[in-house]
Amino acid sequence: MGVPIDYQLQAYWSDSKFNDLRMDASTHTLQTITYEHHEIHAGSFFHCHYENACTNTNEQSVIAFNTPNSDKEIHILATGSVTSIARLSIVENPSIDNDEGTTLTIYNRNRRSTKTSGVSTIQASPVSGSATSFNEAQAANANITTTTTLDSVVVGAAGAQPFSGGIGGLFRGGAEWVLEPNQQYAFIAESLSDDDNYHTIELNWYEHTPKD
Repeated sequence: MGVPIDYQLQAYWSDSKFNDLRMDASTHTLQTITYEHHEIHAGSFFHCHYENACTNTNEQSVIAFNTPNSDKEIHILATGSVTSIARLSIVENPSIDNDEGTTLTIYNRNRRSTKTSGVSTIQASPVSGSATSFNEAQAANANITTTTTLDSVVVGAAGAQPFSGGIGGLFRGGAEWVLEPNQQYAFIAESLSDDDNYHTIELNWYEHTPKD
């Protein structure tokens, strides 16, 4: 005898609770979503971005933050776009002078959620739930120096149309970084010519406590 279309499978959920898994009525396949998609629904997926116009070689646009000193992991995807040749870099444990940048808003990608991110600003008294942005003047005043460059790519070309490049690639599985706790990170776009250059940095991440 065939299995009814509305047959429900019992899925283990916790020590005392079970949820139903339902099959698609047309294909009889189980419908699932990716883990990062689940984290959006759970209110644990965050976003921030920064845009800045530079005009000279070596001028930088930067987003930086401190990761929380906890078991919660930051799983992040960084992307950048430029209108002229530039270097995009992810830097771990940089040296950045405090209180030189601007507090940058972090958005929860579930707009109904009240959860806030665990990352904090680059300040003498860091503010949790926000990051710090730096334009070219602020970055120069912050005396940013690199210790560990996790990724670095050159994108764009002088006089070319806007070119969008992803730090680490275009696929989440190959581009995602799990950041170290209680650490500082900087995401940098640095102009490599004197052409006018519009930088955009976008960060998307979810915050997850490992199950093991």
